[in-house]
Amino acid sequence: MNVLMGENGGQSLKAEYYGTENGCGIRFFINGEFIKEEIYEGKSIHWAESAATNWLEGIKTLNG
Repeated sequence: MNVLMGENGGQSLKAEYYGTENGCGIRFFINGEFIKEEIYEGKSIHWAESAATNWLEGIKTLNG
C-alpha cells in the first residue's frame, strides 16, 4: 500500500493506492475519514498514483 497526503481548502487529504490482481485501486480519506474506494480494472499502479496525485491537487473529483 502506498500513501500520498496533501491539503486542500483547509482539509487534510490522504489517498492510499495499491495494486490488485487485475489492476489497481485507491482509497480516499478527508480529515482522516474514509470517503470512497475506487477499483480500476486493467490499470497500472503508476496510473493509480497519477489519479491519486490528481485528486490531491484538485484535478480529479470523486463522483458518488
